[in-house]
Amino acid sequence: MSTTKDAVSASDATTPVGLKDVLKTQVQVMYGTLGDNLAGLTQEDSVVQPAGGGNCANWILGHLTDVQNNVMGLLGEAPVWESDELERAGFDPITSGAEAIDFEAMRDAFLGSAGRCLAAIDGLSDADLAQGGVPHPFGGETTRGSLLGLLAFHQAYHAGQLALSRRIAGYPGAVRGPGQD
Repeated sequence: MSTTKDAVSASDATTPVGLKDVLKTQVQVMYGTLGDNLAGLTQEDSVVQPAGGGNCANWILGHLTDVQNNVMGLLGEAPVWESDELERAGFDPITSGAEAIDFEAMRDAFLGSAGRCLAAIDGLSDADLAQGGVPHPFGGETTRGSLLGLLAFHQAYHAGQLALSRRIAGYPGAVRGPGQD
């Protein structure tokens, strides 16, 4: 998978942008950011706890994987990673190695799903995106495109949290701005 910088640089500012283009860019950047922030982290690193509460990298990636399984379903694709271990990324934090999810298997499966996810988004028609009657996670219904947009934000939000987990585990920041190589 590409890095955050590669994903951002790949966007084409000369083409008119529709919802599908925005979704593809958001998802591509999310995968790149996730890959950057997870690079080098070990199973042990993934359970380092933030001070004052919050969730460790193991829980965050488990939650991301569980949600991405649902995203893939919305796209008509197979889940990213199916494991009973994902139940550990529910409402309660993972606070020890004994509770932890297999971090390497989960990370590899998640990052390995990028091509399938982006191809599935690319295959969506305007009618697919406008399809109504899709259950909204907070109640009611929405369109497929609106829910995919909400979930793209959700995934990016938690991918950013992994930057903090990376720092808490003692690693330098991985995402750099222009000129910060």
